[in-house]
Amino acid sequence: METTVIPFRGLRYEATKVGGLANVIAPPYDVIKPEERGALEARHPANIIRLILSQRHNDDTDDANQYTRAATLMNQWIADGTLVQDATPRYYIYDQSFSAPDGKNYTRRALIGLVKLQPFENRVVLPHEKTHAGPKIDRLNLMRECHANLSPIFLLYADPTGDIEQIMESFTDINPPEIDCAETFRSTHQLWCLDDAERNNAIQNLFSSKPLLIADGHHRYETALAFRDEMARTGLSGYGYMMVNLVRMESPGLAVLAIHRLLDNLSSNQIAHAITKLPEVFEVHDIDTQANLMAKLDTLKGKSAAVGMYTADNNYRLLIPHSIIPDQLDVTLVQETLIKEMFQVETLADHISYTAYADDAVAHVKGKTDRVALLMNPTPVERVLEVAMAGSIMPQKSTYFYPKMATGFVLNLLNR
Repeated sequence: METTVIPFRGLRYEATKVGGLANVIAPPYDVIKPEERGALEARHPANIIRLILSQRHNDDTDDANQYTRAATLMNQWIADGTLVQDATPRYYIYDQSFSAPDGKNYTRRALIGLVKLQPFENRVVLPHEKTHAGPKIDRLNLMRECHANLSPIFLLYADPTGDIEQIMESFTDINPPEIDCAETFRSTHQLWCLDDAERNNAIQNLFSSKPLLIADGHHRYETALAFRDEMARTGLSGYGYMMVNLVRMESPGLAVLAIHRLLDNLSSNQIAHAITKLPEVFEVHDIDTQANLMAKLDTLKGKSAAVGMYTADNNYRLLIPHSIIPDQLDVTLVQETLIKEMFQVETLADHISYTAYADDAVAHVKGKTDRVALLMNPTPVERVLEVAMAGSIMPQKSTYFYPKMATGFVLNLLNR
């Protein structure tokens, strides 16, 4: 099957109406904490938070609720010129510059376009994680009212020779960005409108043979598929594409972090059982400090499976399996062997949470005798693609592409 990635007429904020884009952008809806939501709403009356995370009211009904309010606001902003649709189809180039927790500076370049929706079995758009029903119902209800992609999902594509990025560079090297946003949400943001038919045709052709890997946005992709099918049953067309951020997986601007596992509500017997069983599967090395443990893990990155463990008695351990199962990922080893077998955790949702920061993981456990932190190396992005291409699924929270991309620079109206 052919991959179809096309330019489109984006719906964008009129900067002069909102006093600058920094006032109206937001992080993705699923990482915004309740206290952050209030601060974003206070930042500007037209902040995108009011669309992507509209709040319930006690007197909500089937006809008047958080989803209908979001749609009413969006249409109001279109009517009064707060949001304006571009006159001609184009791609958008989005640069996000940031400092990662490893101390390195990155600039990640994304191409924003529309991808033709295809079921996963067509092997064009590839998932790598399981999804859950709740978030899909929420996003479907929002899409039913707004008939829009309010934020792009994040896809990766392989391009060893960098042909697509070279086309983008040939444009951005000679044209200033239309949006140059100072640091907001730990990143600076620049956006170019690639309104150039020749370059756009070349980009579209280059994508035609490339499978696309979902890095972030599995729930929204499945929601868009469901909404497309729902609208097709009503006889309406124009719902066969969705807005995406496309990033080259070989790009030096792609920062992939580990996601550490935090185990909670463990009994003393579960912890004692796991510690007793460790030598049967792992070489167990006692390490004196967190810094030294993380340094040891880093030296093993890409060479050997390895896991760090921190317990409330202030004990750091480096775990290296005695034998390696070919192609087994560290996250699979941790979930299936450590968490399920050794810690005897049957229902993950009752005992596990996640963080990308080792300091937070250790602080979460320190002094709490029912908690354990499992510290990870990041999953190499090429391994994620291999798993997806093989039709397999990884454990939840296997990858963290840092940082999250901001929402609000470009929206996509469906069927218009």
